[in-house]
Amino acid sequence: MLILDEEIPLKQNLTTSFHKYRYLWIALFVTAFLDFVTTLIFMHNDGIQYEKNLVVRWLAFTIGIIPGVFIGKSLQILAAIIFSALSLTLARATLLLILLLNLLAVMVNLL
Repeated sequence: MLILDEEIPLKQNLTTSFHKYRYLWIALFVTAFLDFVTTLIFMHNDGIQYEKNLVVRWLAFTIGIIPGVFIGKSLQILAAIIFSALSLTLARATLLLILLLNLLAVMVNLL
């Protein structure tokens, strides 16, 4: 794909990212699942209004808790895929950042 007069091999970047950072991708999916479950429990016990993520809160109010949180997590994983495809050099940093955010969210949800 040509972006700003530079050829970016999206598929190759993504494939390389999946192979090179396999353990980060696995950890990302595990922490995303843990965040999904703990967010559902938190929202069920305390209420949607206490969710700090504005997008997830809006989605949960609009379409329901389970689909809202699922779509929010799906958007997060989609962002990781897109950033990894656009820049292999930033893939690891992006994955680590999202992984850290998921871990932080799990800790906050369990408090």
